[in-house]
Amino acid sequence: MAFDYVLERELAFNETDMAGIAHFSNFFRWMEVAEHGFLKSLGVDPVVQDRDKFWGWPRVRASCEYHSPLRYGDCFEVHLFVKEIKQKSVVYFFRIRKREADGSYIAVARAEMTSVYAGFDVPSQSMAALDLEQDLLGKLEEAPAELMKSARNQRPA
Repeated sequence: MAFDYVLERELAFNETDMAGIAHFSNFFRWMEVAEHGFLKSLGVDPVVQDRDKFWGWPRVRASCEYHSPLRYGDCFEVHLFVKEIKQKSVVYFFRIRKREADGSYIAVARAEMTSVYAGFDVPSQSMAALDLEQDLLGKLEEAPAELMKSARNQRPA
């Protein structure tokens, strides 16, 4: 059973604004990339298609609190934690940290995202939330409370 996943990246030039700082919208992209990596690490496809039906994970809520800038060339990690497992959705908490030259980390941002497991029928153009499948529930677990508390309380240096 798994409750976390780490995505490591280097900030690319095309992800920066005119000041060379990571554009805020990229944090949401990185959260989604981390979620997809996490699901794939569990053997779960983030999107499944069978003829004219799709199953996937639309987001119903996302927020990000920024603490310190990321600049072009910075190495950083997006650490995903499973905060809560509900009947039809998963709530993720993200800790984004920049790696310093000495190997230590500085908190850059904290974020949350709620993804609902849903099916979409193309002919009827209808979407409906679905119960999480037992196979997935057998692979997921919520992160330990003490770990979540520690991750939430990290502040920039």
